[in-house]
Amino acid sequence: MKIKFFSKMINEQLGFLLPKILLADLLLFIAALPFYGLTVSVPAGLLLGTAASLANFILIGYSAERAVEKGSAKAAKRYMFSFYLIRLAIMGAAIYAGFVCEFPDPVCVFIPLLYPKLFYSGSAVISEIKNKKGG
Repeated sequence: MKIKFFSKMINEQLGFLLPKILLADLLLFIAALPFYGLTVSVPAGLLLGTAASLANFILIGYSAERAVEKGSAKAAKRYMFSFYLIRLAIMGAAIYAGFVCEFPDPVCVFIPLLYPKLFYSGSAVISEIKNKKGG
């Protein structure tokens, strides 16, 4: 998958992350069926949470790439902090919508926000285990 608007680095990381996110959403949906039944709230929550998670991830990549182009460390820190606030607002709005709106389930909104940390940490652990076995 390659999206022209995004840089090579963001596209590579989305290529790593997106299949895992979609699989995790599917597994979560299947796991929620016995508890929620076949309702709209689980897929709506997963969709909202996944969208917020991907927006957060893309904005991290974009802001990190642009911050290095800033002239000074102070300007880069200010730039990164402003994007941090934007990302925090997006995730907060998604969680708020999960609690306030009728359709999305709040738990199903929150869990996808943890996906990038989970998948990158898991990938590092697996890589470390493979390195110890091979070396």
